[in-house]
Amino acid sequence: MISIDETACTACGICEAVCPRHILEIVIEDGKKKNSVSPERVSLCMECGHCVAVCPRDAIRVDTLKDDEFTPVRGADIDGEELLVLMRERRSVRTFKDAPVARETLDAVIEAARVAPTGAGKNTTGVIVIDDPDTLAKLSEHSYTMYEKLEKALKNPIARMIVKRKAGKKGLRTLQDFVMPGMHWYIQWYREGKRNDILRCAPVLMLFHSPTYEPVGEANCLIAAFHAVMVAEAIGIGTCFNDLIPPACNRVAEIRALIDLPDDREVSASVILGHPKYMFRKAPPRKLSDVKYI
Repeated sequence: MISIDETACTACGICEAVCPRHILEIVIEDGKKKNSVSPERVSLCMECGHCVAVCPRDAIRVDTLKDDEFTPVRGADIDGEELLVLMRERRSVRTFKDAPVARETLDAVIEAARVAPTGAGKNTTGVIVIDDPDTLAKLSEHSYTMYEKLEKALKNPIARMIVKRKAGKKGLRTLQDFVMPGMHWYIQWYREGKRNDILRCAPVLMLFHSPTYEPVGEANCLIAAFHAVMVAEAIGIGTCFNDLIPPACNRVAEIRALIDLPDDREVSASVILGHPKYMFRKAPPRKLSDVKYI
């Protein structure tokens, strides 16, 4: 429920302008402007807090949001060019030092995920941090077993048809053309005891999850993960997005139990983290496939 302190409100209309669904509106009563909550749209409130955050008179409250959870905006002293340098020079790290990452450092990375923007105003993103070597080893074993079974299934016409039905035409093509050709070697090397290319021997794995039927849950997780990755880069922690892990977390019962993932949630993004073993000396060329101004 949104409440307005009419003694403080000047009906300036700023809150109406920033509200994603225009729940607050300026009306005329007895010849005077007045700020009010639209009874037709109040149920659409996403509890984003924009109205509270923008009000210059501190005249608005949202019952589900505590006043002390709002923090004053001081403005960040960040040079845009330097931020672009950080983005340009960041690399995906797949080789790590055999050293743990301090919990205080991980807390800073998680804080970046916490303040990430969310679609539909939903704060439903959860983060699971795994830095226990035994747990990471068990998760790896279950993941490789899943991909071994998938590799066999794709070689069988009937089983491949079932996979296509579940994954869709695009999903099947991605598996056949991109995922499994590399996974074939990952499985072989892992079983030979040479290396673990699913987790890249990273000391930390972060999983970002949301309710299964959250309309923008996957996007929320990806945005939170990106925020985490950029702050990790800024404080010297190497990261790499890992798309091989979420399917295993969602589909393998043993992994769901291992990470205590509720039945009504699914992992949409995962990131491996650690202290980089090697430093990159150059930034490879990058380009977009196309740029248009229309």
